[in-house]
Amino acid sequence: MQLSFEYDRSYFPAFPILELTISNASGGSEQIIQGLIDSGSDITQIPASILKTINAREIDDRWIRDASGLRYPVNIYIIQLKIGSLIMPTIEVVGRNGTNEIIIGRDVLNQFIVTLNGLAHVTEIHD
Repeated sequence: MQLSFEYDRSYFPAFPILELTISNASGGSEQIIQGLIDSGSDITQIPASILKTINAREIDDRWIRDASGLRYPVNIYIIQLKIGSLIMPTIEVVGRNGTNEIIIGRDVLNQFIVTLNGLAHVTEIHD
C-alpha cells in the first residue's frame, strides 16, 4: 500500500497530515478525519468531542505532559483506526478537551514507512 497526502498549507510552514477513518473498537459509526503528523508525540490525540460522536469507549485516566512541560489529566479511549486499506483494530488514544486539532503520534506512525517530502509538500505512507 502507498498513499500520498498534501501538506496542510493553512499552517506556516505547511504541516504534514494524514487522512484516516476512525470508529469505535467494534467498528460502529465511522468518521473521516485529518490529523497533523507529530513524530515528537508518543500517542495519538483526538478531540474528546469526536470520540464521543463515534461512541468510543473510555478505558482509563492518565496524566500526560505537553511540550511546555505542563502535566494534566486526560481520558484514554480505545478506537479502530484505518489508513487506506490498513486497519489498526484496537488502538488507545488520548481524548483531548479544549482543542479541535488531531495529533497523529508515534504509536501510529511507527507502524509505517512515513516520508515527509517538504519540498513537494507531500506525505507518503507505505506499509
